[in-house]
Amino acid sequence: MHYRVAGNGDPVIFLHGLLENSSMWNEITPEFERLGFQTILVDLPCHGESRFDGEICSMAFMAEGVNALSVAEGIENPFVFGHSMGGYVGLELLKLRTIQLTLVHSNFWDDPTDKKLDRDRVVTIVEQNKMRLINEAIPNLFAAKNRERCEKDILNLMKNAAQIPSNEIIASTKGMRDRLYNGELLNQSNINMVHGDLDTVVKTAKLTIEVARLNNPSRIQTIPDVGHMSIWEKPAALIQCLATVVS
Repeated sequence: MHYRVAGNGDPVIFLHGLLENSSMWNEITPEFERLGFQTILVDLPCHGESRFDGEICSMAFMAEGVNALSVAEGIENPFVFGHSMGGYVGLELLKLRTIQLTLVHSNFWDDPTDKKLDRDRVVTIVEQNKMRLINEAIPNLFAAKNRERCEKDILNLMKNAAQIPSNEIIASTKGMRDRLYNGELLNQSNINMVHGDLDTVVKTAKLTIEVARLNNPSRIQTIPDVGHMSIWEKPAALIQCLATVVS
């Protein structure tokens, strides 16, 4: 598994989402290094420079890789920021070691039946033409009002996603489809969440219902006027939310 380490101090691990890679955090991590933290940017399997050869790349498998690099680097009790799929990996990592986890535009529940069927549809599309998925999915992760302003970022994300082999997009999609419900982890641990009020992936109504079911509700910071990609839609606001977590 490919990763980069910079800075000195308490460790902060950054985990990206589907069709992304560790470079998504490049504009965020210098602020944490300035604040006196060590940053660890990970290319999860099937993404960036980390390859995968298999049918299903589970969230647990990805977490095992992050745990292994944590052991190799002597990392203890890190802050972990997981964006979208990276949040699912963070939840699995919490089962392996002590971490201070923040879900960034992510969630803790398993896919309902309709979402599992949607994942299967994605697999079929990628088998035929991965660019159809990339061209459709990535712009829709941004709030409609922000797409024109973030056009360069969207095009760069699409360019990077196009480098991912089709079989690896399929493997990680299946891994997300098959993930487990992890609400019990939020009942047992203090997990933070960062949410966008215009997010169409992690919808506010669904998040409200699921959090209400918990015995230990998470602290949720909501960024207004952003969708699933505040790191590009409102980076300063995201940095402020994450800095609050580590302060």
